[in-house]
Amino acid sequence: MTLLKIKNLIPVTAMVLTLSGCAGSYYLAGERFNQDMAYNKSIPKLEKCLSMKDFPEAKKMLAEDYRQSNNAPMAEKWYKEVIGLPDAKPSDFIYCAQAMMENGNYEDAKGILNIYLQKMPNEKTGTMMLASCDSVNHFKMDSSKYVVEDVAINTGSSMAPVFYNGGIVFSSDRNSSAKVYAWTGHNYLDLYYAKDNGEGNFASPELLKGAVNGLYHDADATFSPDGSTMYFTRNNYINKKIKQSSEDIALMKIYSSAKDENGEWNNIKELPFNSNDYSCGHPAIANRGATIYFVSDMPGGQGGTDIWMVKKEGDGWGTPVNMGATINTPMNEMFPYIENDSVLYFASDGLYGLGGLDIYSSTKEGSSWSRPHNIGYPINTSHDDFGYLPEKGGETGYFSSNRESSNGSNDKIYHFRKPDLKFTLSGSVVNKKDQTPVQGATIVLLNKKTGRKENTTTGSDGNFMFQLNENTDYSVSGNKDGYFSKTEDISTIGKKQSEDMIVKLKIEMEKIELNKPIVLKNIYYDFDKANIRPDAALELNKLVKILNDNPSIKVELSSHTDCRGTDAYNQKLSQSRAVSAVAYIISKGIAKDRITAKGYGESMPTVKCAPSCESCTEEQHQENRRTEFKVIGFLDLK
Repeated sequence: MTLLKIKNLIPVTAMVLTLSGCAGSYYLAGERFNQDMAYNKSIPKLEKCLSMKDFPEAKKMLAEDYRQSNNAPMAEKWYKEVIGLPDAKPSDFIYCAQAMMENGNYEDAKGILNIYLQKMPNEKTGTMMLASCDSVNHFKMDSSKYVVEDVAINTGSSMAPVFYNGGIVFSSDRNSSAKVYAWTGHNYLDLYYAKDNGEGNFASPELLKGAVNGLYHDADATFSPDGSTMYFTRNNYINKKIKQSSEDIALMKIYSSAKDENGEWNNIKELPFNSNDYSCGHPAIANRGATIYFVSDMPGGQGGTDIWMVKKEGDGWGTPVNMGATINTPMNEMFPYIENDSVLYFASDGLYGLGGLDIYSSTKEGSSWSRPHNIGYPINTSHDDFGYLPEKGGETGYFSSNRESSNGSNDKIYHFRKPDLKFTLSGSVVNKKDQTPVQGATIVLLNKKTGRKENTTTGSDGNFMFQLNENTDYSVSGNKDGYFSKTEDISTIGKKQSEDMIVKLKIEMEKIELNKPIVLKNIYYDFDKANIRPDAALELNKLVKILNDNPSIKVELSSHTDCRGTDAYNQKLSQSRAVSAVAYIISKGIAKDRITAKGYGESMPTVKCAPSCESCTEEQHQENRRTEFKVIGFLDLK
C-alpha cells in the first residue's frame, strides 16, 4: 500500500436492481463500502453477491476494488470478465492490461492493448504500455547489476526509508494498537526509527516519540539538513475525525514537526500550500532545506498524482510549481528523492517500464530535467517498486517493493548493492600448426594498472586460469623454449557483471625452426622503389613485437624482387629494400646485433613467370616483391 496512490475512482450509480433476496443485499453493501473507499470490506460482499448471481455491475465494482487494493492477480481475473461485457469502457482494457503487466503476463497484456488501440488509435498511454511490453528484455539486460536482499526489520508493510541520525526512519503498519484503515484492512501507518548497526543490520525499530504518530496515517518523512525539523505526510483530521474533501475523499497533507530538547517530535504545523480540496504528500527536502519536492493531485498537473516543487520564502513557503510533462504523466508519479540537488529519483506507473510503479532517475540540466531513465531490473520488477534511497554514489542503498506479496498489500524495504566484479581469465596454449595443447608453457599475466605480475605453467591440457579485477587492462604472454613467445592484450574495462564472467583466450604458439623462412604478409613495395609504404610499416610492427616478445632470437630479414630488370639491378634493389626494413625495425628499439638485412633479388620467386617474365600479372609480380624473416640463432642472455 502506498500513500497518495489514489487513482481516479469510477463511481457506481445507484441502480434499480433486478436482483432479489440476499444477492441484492450483498451488492448494496458492497456498493456502499466501495463508495466509502472501504475496499477491504466491499470485496467480500461483492464476492458473495457474485457467488449467488451473475451480475455485471458487481463484476465491474469488484474489479475496481481489487485494482484499488493493489491486488493485481484478482484485478486481472475480474477485468477479464469486465472487458467481455457489451458496455465495457476503454479504461477497462487499460486496467486489465496494467494488471496483466504487474503479474508479468506481458503477451496477454499485448493482446488486450492491441484491442484497446483499435478502439483508441494512437492513444498515448496504451501505446506506451504496448511498447513497454516489447521492451521487457531491454529493461532486464543487466539483471545482475545489483544484489537485492530484504531488510530484517520488515514486519507487516514497511516502506519509504530515509536516512536519519545514524539509521533510517521509515513507514510501517506494524503497530497493532493503531486503528484499521478500511481501504486495505491493515493498520494505519506510523513512523519508526531503526539504528544502523553496520552492514545493513538494524536495531529493533522504535516508534518516533512525541505528537507525531497520531490516529491515522503518519508516513513518508524527510529531514532538514541539521535534523531538527521533520516534514511528513499525515491524514487531514480535526478532533480525531478525518477531514473529507468536497468530493468526500480522505485527504493527505504535509506537516512539519520540530524536535524538542528531549528528542521528541512536537510543534506540528501544516504547510501553507496544503488544501482541503486535494492531497499533498511524499515530501523530499533539497537545496539545504530550502526546497521541497512533493506529490499532489492538485489542479494544474498532468493527471493522476504529479511531482511538484516549492521553495522557501523567508519563514514560509512559496507557490508550488509542477515539474512539467518531462517528469509527470497522465498517470501517477510519487515518492521523489533528490540526490545532491542534481538527480531526481521517483516512482511512476505512467512511463516505459516493467509494470506497476517503476523507479526512474532524471538529471538536472540547467533549468530543465533530462528525460527519465528507468533504472532497470532487478530493482524494478513487474510489481510496485518505489521509495529509492541511494548512498555511496548509487553503489548501495534501499528501496521499497511489494514484489513478494501475493495480493500486493504488503510492502517491504529492500537493500541493494553492486557486487564486487571479478572476472576469470580461462585460456589455453596450443601449437599453431596442429592446434595440439602445449604443455609446460609459462604464462605471465601483467596488470597494467599496478604493474603486478602473476605466472603459471600449463599442464598436459595446455590450459591456464587467472582471476581479473574490474576496469583493468592486462597483457598475458606465453613462453616456452623452442617456441616463439606470444603476448595478447585483454581488458575488463567497461565489462558488467551480467556479461559472461569467463573471458576466454587462446594463445597459438609456433615452434622455432632455424633458417625456416616466415613470410611477413602484406609488406609490398612499389615498382622500382625501396621505401617502406604505410601498409608495410603496420606489418613490420608485428615483427618488432615478435622480437620484443622473444628477446633471445636473432633473425635475418630478407627482401625479394620480381623478375623485371637485370639480375644485378634486382639484387641491388632487394638489398636496399631489406636495409630499409631493418632500419625501420631498429628505429623501433630493436638492437642492431639481433637483425641482419639480406637481399635475394629475383632468385627465389614465389610465383615463377613462365615462359617469360612478361607472363606474370601485376599481382603476381607484387607477390614476388616480398619480405621474409627467419631465425638464424640465439643470444646468450644469461
